[in-house]
Formats: sequence, C-alpha cells, structure tokens
Amino acid sequence: MNQRERASSGGLSTEASCSSEVSDLLVKDQQTARSGYGSTTPEVPLEVDDVVVSDQILVSAIANLSTAYNLAVINYALMMLQRSYPNSSPELRSTVDSCSLVGAIVGQLTFGYVGAVMGRRKGMIFTLLLSILGAVSSALLPWGTDSVYHILAVCRFVLGVGVGGVYPLSAASAVESTDSHDELKKSKIVAAVFSFQGIGQLLAPLMAYIMLAMNAQRSIGWRVLLLVGAFPGLFVLRRAFQVKEDLPPLPITPPIELKRLDLEVSCHSKLWDKLRDNSSLQRKLFGACASWFLFDITFYGNVIFTPIILQDTYGLDKHHFADVALCSLVVAAIALPGNLLTVCIVGKISFKTIQIMGFVVMALLFLALGSFYEQLLDYRGLLLGMYALTFFFSNFGPNVGTFCLPAEIFSEDVRVELNGVAAAAGKLGAAIGAASFGIIEARFGVSYLLALSATVSLLGAFVTYKFIPTKHYTP
Repeated sequence: MNQRERASSGGLSTEASCSSEVSDLLVKDQQTARSGYGSTTPEVPLEVDDVVVSDQILVSAIANLSTAYNLAVINYALMMLQRSYPNSSPELRSTVDSCSLVGAIVGQLTFGYVGAVMGRRKGMIFTLLLSILGAVSSALLPWGTDSVYHILAVCRFVLGVGVGGVYPLSAASAVESTDSHDELKKSKIVAAVFSFQGIGQLLAPLMAYIMLAMNAQRSIGWRVLLLVGAFPGLFVLRRAFQVKEDLPPLPITPPIELKRLDLEVSCHSKLWDKLRDNSSLQRKLFGACASWFLFDITFYGNVIFTPIILQDTYGLDKHHFADVALCSLVVAAIALPGNLLTVCIVGKISFKTIQIMGFVVMALLFLALGSFYEQLLDYRGLLLGMYALTFFFSNFGPNVGTFCLPAEIFSEDVRVELNGVAAAAGKLGAAIGAASFGIIEARFGVSYLLALSATVSLLGAFVTYKFIPTKHYTP
C-alpha cells in the first residue's frame, strides 16, 4: 500500500488521531441496552492494547470485516480457478459470482426478521455459523471434477446468506450497544464498526497477491483464499456464544411456545401496519432503500469494472493476475482512509451530509473521467489516482452512510428489519451493476459507462437530500 503524501507532520498527527479515535470508540464503558444481541449483562472483557473492548461491538466489527473479505475475494479466486479449468464458460463463472449476492439478499431479509424476533445475539451466531460453513465448504471442494463451479455456487450462496445477515444485525447491535443518550457516540460506534469493511476489502487483493507471488499450486491457491474467509468468524464465534441474554429463557411448555409463535406473527404484522399507517416511515424506508440501491450499482459495478480500467491504463492482460491484484490493492489502500475520516468527522457534519457530499464528488470524478478518458490514458498515474478517489469518496460518503443511516433513522422496534430491507435493496443494485457494467462497456465503451456512473451518483445525492431526515446530535 502506498501511503498518502503529507505536507507536514500535522497530517501524520491527524491520521494518528483518527486511528486512535476508532480504538477509543470500541471501549466498553457501559451497560448494554434492553433486549436482543446488543442487550446483555456485563461480558468478560477483552484486552487489546490496554483497551477493554465490548463483546457485541467486537463481534459486529469482525463480522463486517468477514463480510467485505468474502464478497470481494471470490473475484480473485475465480481468476485463479480459471487457470485450473481453462475451458469453463463465462456463464458458469458469472453464476458463482452472482450466487454470493443473491445469498446476501436472502440473508439480509431473513436475518432482519430473525434479529427482531429471536434477538441480535442468536441472529449473529447463526450468520457467523453460515459464513464459516460456506467459506470452509468452498475451500474443500472435490479435486478434479467438472462440476466444481456448480458446487462452488451452492457454497457461495450459503456463505452469502451468512454475510448478508451481518448488515442489519451488526448495525442494530452497534447503535444499541450503549444505554448512553449521547447520539453522537452511538453514531461514531456504528461508523467505527463499519470501517472494518474497508480492512476486509483491502485484505482480499492482498491475500490474492501473496498467493500469486508465492506461485502457489493452481489447485491450492484459490482454496486458501476462500478458506481464509472462515477465520474472522471463527475468531469471534466463541465470544458471540458468551454474550448472555438480559432476560432468562422462558419455561419450555406448550402454552408458552404457542405464545412465542403468536408473538412472532404479531411482530411481523405490526411492522407492516406501521409502514402502512406512517407516511414518514415510508419516506425514510424509500430513502434508505433507493440510496443504497443506487450506490451499490456504481460501487459493485466499478469493482467488477476495475480490471478493464487497469488493462486500458497499464496494458495489463487479464491473465496477469498478480498485476491486477496489486493494482486493486493500491485502489483499496487509497479508499481505506475514507472510513477513518468518516469516523473522525461525523458529529461535525451528519451522515446525511457526508453521503450527499460523497455522491456529488463521485459524480464529478466519474464525469471528468468519462469526458476526458482518452486523453487521460496518456497520464496513467492521474487516471488511476482519479479512479481510486471515486472509491475513497465512496467510503467517505455513501458506503458508510448507507450502512449507518438506517440504524440511525429507524426506531428500535423496527430498526433491524427495515435495515435488512434497505441492505437487500443495496445488494439488488449490486447484482444489477455487476451484471450490466460489462455488457454496457462492450456495447457503448468506457466513457459512456463512466458518464452513467456519474448520473447514478447524482440520483443518489438527490434521493438522500429529499427523503433522508437530517440528524441533530445531542449529548
């Protein structure tokens, strides 16, 4: 990773303070809230550099790292797998890639409901188990079989369900992890938890580059990449089980079980009753869903599109996997500080403002890239830098905003379910972007695709401004 240049030591001090603030936000200094995963009795503390980290915040943060890594690493694994199965069709590879996103949509919708009915703790345990199972089974596929892509697609769907459930559960758990009425602190905790996704997005190309640089055997390298995706979940699984529910379990008798079932049905029906009768809640849900949907079209579409930019800029052949992984690593490294900057600056400006600003800057960058793409090919460093900045301002913008705003604008009784709905809308946009960007580029060219990304970004800014309420932080 190339570090950003700084004009003075003051820049170093600023970034150090950002990293310190992220660590401070993960300090356990409180009792937890009323119910569910983020509502527990005091836990066994974990010491990390003399900082006592809350269990539910730690689990949520590492689960986000796992989610980002597992969704990103499949692209590099498929590149390596293609060397072992050179006659495989593009349709098969596309099916495997899309199964993770389809599974994520199912997980976001399912575990939003599970988290509301069974509690955040149980929901998070199930998501971790599914993500671990999906990652391990992906790595242990049979050797030398022509059906490897079909089996891998099933495994990645299972993993997708697990990592998809992380979105609503981790956001709700983070915002409910303190009894404090300090809204600013809650928002910073949610942003700090989400910042671990940036680390996961960085680890995926890093691990791919290491495997390729080591000249790992064709049948081993991609398996190692996929297996590593199980480690974050394994790391925090025990601590997830150790978190205790605030209320003791009810006696297991038939009448009580029937009462629980009635409660589940009632909980689900009340949600839709509230949506039907509350126009303000409808506007919030539309704003959260539409902005996440629009952002993920550009974000995931451009993640898939990155190798084409690198090929045009540096003349990299698609079979030079190590070069592609290295350049993708540089892009991810430039994007990562955007997460830290968001944690530091939220409170001075709201998540809504951060999201609008990020969308607008992304639109300007995409518009400039699309308008002058052919000319910029002669200035490779400038072209790559501008393209990487679109990812920086996605992290210091809608990538964090779309995750944090639903946890902030929805009340506790509907938070986890509606967060899941919004996240699922985002992954639907991701699937559309991933499936369509290659087709659009082939038919109309790179400049048209970048201009389209600018238009989608401007729509995201408009939706955020029109439908997302402004938050005023009060201690």
